[in-house]
Amino acid sequence: MNPILSIDPGASGGFAWIDPDGTTHAEPMPAGMTAQADRLRTLTVELPGLRAVMEKTGTARPTDAKGSAVKFGRHCGNLEAALYVLGIPTEQIPPATWMKSLGTLPKAKGDRKRAIKEEMGRRFPHLCVTLKTADALGLLTYILSRNDAGHSKA
Repeated sequence: MNPILSIDPGASGGFAWIDPDGTTHAEPMPAGMTAQADRLRTLTVELPGLRAVMEKTGTARPTDAKGSAVKFGRHCGNLEAALYVLGIPTEQIPPATWMKSLGTLPKAKGDRKRAIKEEMGRRFPHLCVTLKTADALGLLTYILSRNDAGHSKA
């Protein structure tokens, strides 16, 4: 199995990956750009042939604080740059696409996040799934199911 890394960007996001042995891992987003780049570098060394999929973001709502939106945008750009520099091929998937694969989810963000966390806990009982890692695991689940259906990306 080819190693795949999924990324839920943002300070409260996380990484999830499947290694060549088929074991799934998840961890919260490291704090700060240097720690994030270092972790990605380590994963690149540990998992030759690593490919990544990152949640596609970039839409801001009128109610979003401008400073927060800019900070989040910079954070996403930093992750994209690190992946590029490390030579990790990356695909971006909109949240609505991977969430749809989980079935009907609550509309309210907090309820939706908790529902995803609970579902990922059922699917990955060997992991301590948190709100920080649940979306990355959901994205990874989508990619793995898509690959099983005969797609070849990521």
